[in-house]
Amino acid sequence: MKTFLKRTLFAFFSILFIPLKKFVPKGNIIILGGSSRYNYKDNTRYLIEYLHLKGMTGLYWVTDCIEIKAHLDHLGIEHIGWKSPFKMLWISLRARIVIDTGNNFFNPFDIMSSHKSIKISTMHGNGPKVAVSRFHPPDNHKIGLQQIQQMYAFDHVNYPSSYSSSQIGKRVHLLPDQKIISLGYPRCDQYFDVSYVESRYKEKKVATSMCSLVNETSKVILYTPTWRPYDYDFPLSLMSGFDLEVFDKWLEINDAFFFFSIHTAQKPKNIPENLKNIINIDSNLPFYDTNEFLLEVDVLLNDYSTTSTDFAILNRPQLFFMPDYDYYKEDCGFVEEYNQVLSGKEVKSQKELINSLEYIFLNKDAYLQKYQDKTRELLDKYYDVSQQNASKNFHSFIEDLLNT
Repeated sequence: MKTFLKRTLFAFFSILFIPLKKFVPKGNIIILGGSSRYNYKDNTRYLIEYLHLKGMTGLYWVTDCIEIKAHLDHLGIEHIGWKSPFKMLWISLRARIVIDTGNNFFNPFDIMSSHKSIKISTMHGNGPKVAVSRFHPPDNHKIGLQQIQQMYAFDHVNYPSSYSSSQIGKRVHLLPDQKIISLGYPRCDQYFDVSYVESRYKEKKVATSMCSLVNETSKVILYTPTWRPYDYDFPLSLMSGFDLEVFDKWLEINDAFFFFSIHTAQKPKNIPENLKNIINIDSNLPFYDTNEFLLEVDVLLNDYSTTSTDFAILNRPQLFFMPDYDYYKEDCGFVEEYNQVLSGKEVKSQKELINSLEYIFLNKDAYLQKYQDKTRELLDKYYDVSQQNASKNFHSFIEDLLNT
């Protein structure tokens, strides 16, 4: 009943705004947002700060979070949200451009669907994993078609390499050439500043903010299991011989800390808790940004997440654990055979995980050398490292749109 009422109200107000969409003049207003109104991260966060730094006006971030509003006020960046509905709707009616990180854009009462509004997706990840899930299984055509339609609703969709533009943009998302852009990821610009990368690694301010035991000599391991469109247990619990308390003790002895993130789209069962050196990253933290944290990470443990591509730019060791590879491949699909392009070792047991971490701690350069070709192949396909100032690229692209 509640869902029916919400849909009815949305339809009613959408019809009400049809004439307003046609007659309210557009200004040089740009609305940016992310996956939630309660976090401040990803490509659009870095982009709005860059555009503001360059003196661009008419910028608005979408949020209903008090902490984020205070931060934006401090920066001098304006914001809109559902808690100030009249301002939000007026700004939306006048917005020329809306920018988001995924396959949906901010669109209250269908206002931004007008052909007068330019919709841009920076995209939020790029790698061998299919960027929009559930395209391959025969029983999921309806969901796949719906998601293709969502991507097609954008005027411009960003893929950070020629290969991904072709293999994902054209073949998976079925977009025409005129909708595809390749400008890089603003969140990755920081990785090309060597001195900044070194200072942030030593500082470890994100890690210490989440765990006071971390110090400048500690080893930081990040585990980023991606979401699954099906019920699942915390993947590490499926590892052969895995014992949380034994692993936690090993971490403590080796002055290492194991942070893990949980994708909010579909949370797993049996999430570890109340351990000393194994830390669950609170998904409700408004300012937690994975790409900022990656600067402090020594080893990335991954499965199918596109964090692998971003971390490859930093040229640091990676490990992979994929207990449901065949099932995930069948239900979600890959651009290519994923286990053939891994930029690190696949581990299958706790013993193998610990042995691999110990080897990496003592022989980092040798480990990186072993997977150098795979890392280069991953970046050649999924991130054009010549795009070292994506924010600047977007700035020029947006200015051209506004001046057209």
